[in-house]
Amino acid sequence: MTNSRWRLAVATLVLVVAVLAAATATVAVSRTPSERLLTELDPGAAEPTYGPSSVSIALGDSAASIARRLEAADAIGSHTRFELLASLLGWESRLEPGDYTFEAGLTTFEILRRIHSGETSPLRVVIPEGLRLEQVTERLTRSNVVNAGAFRAALDTVSDELGAGSLAANRPPGASLEGYLFPSAYSFPLDGSEEDVIRLMLARFDDSLTQPLRRQIDASGRSLHEILIIASIIEREVIEDAERALVSAVIWNRLDAGMLLQMDSTVQYAVGTEGDWWKQELTVADLRLESPYNTYRSAGLPPTPIASPGLASIEAAASPANVPYLFFFAKGDGTHAFAVTFEEHQANIERYRGASR
Repeated sequence: MTNSRWRLAVATLVLVVAVLAAATATVAVSRTPSERLLTELDPGAAEPTYGPSSVSIALGDSAASIARRLEAADAIGSHTRFELLASLLGWESRLEPGDYTFEAGLTTFEILRRIHSGETSPLRVVIPEGLRLEQVTERLTRSNVVNAGAFRAALDTVSDELGAGSLAANRPPGASLEGYLFPSAYSFPLDGSEEDVIRLMLARFDDSLTQPLRRQIDASGRSLHEILIIASIIEREVIEDAERALVSAVIWNRLDAGMLLQMDSTVQYAVGTEGDWWKQELTVADLRLESPYNTYRSAGLPPTPIASPGLASIEAAASPANVPYLFFFAKGDGTHAFAVTFEEHQANIERYRGASR
């Protein structure tokens, strides 16, 4: 076979592999089978690695301009190879904007995959709904995003400047940031400080509260802080989305009637300890605890949220269902039985007590 025919055959095989890779591309962090095949087929693919580096990509930037920016930042060794890979995989117009941070030792393919997936940093952490600040701190620490002690110190000494311009700046004086660090998926910069992490999470909170939702909160007659407290209770009490507005109605109705809230989740927050932040079996002593978070003894809302509520719970807190319910009881299957009168509630307890344990 002549050299030209050999090169044509190899190029054809590369193209076939690339088409298959584009159809089955994975977002795994490790090198994909398609990349290994490309490496084996292309003698020039065994490139040296570069970094660390940082590159900003704007919406609408072409693959060619991104490639040259990466090369100039010493993230890759060849803009041509980046463009070729993007073209073979069909990703030229599917590169996500953002401020990217790359650690040392990445190949061109790994960098391309991250930009295609929008992974702006290797420090990717998911903060789920319903975690309290201590749990958020633990998760960020395990992911090597923060130093636990430094993060706690930053939370305790958060300054007006740190929260300036954020909705959190309007929380009551002395209130912690409990409930304001929005649960979401994050990509944190490699060189960010603990304060940077807090700023990013507060910014995500602000961005997530749309203008219509903010108007809804304003129209509710309660402050954002109060809505977040209600939302955090909903987050800890509810599993089924369909029940969020119903539990919200129970909370609102009990507050309006001057009744104690009597929510187990607030007591769990009060008695929680490391390793057991949400105590499942509350005792009589727990329910008698003198604490502003014990809503079996303290009237009104607790002083702060008890966890980080998600958007669905915040929306439900601002817009409760139009129902007269004053009670709810766990049925044991993740849902609740609702009641208007105490007698109805007692009947639900008798019916579902065994199932709820």
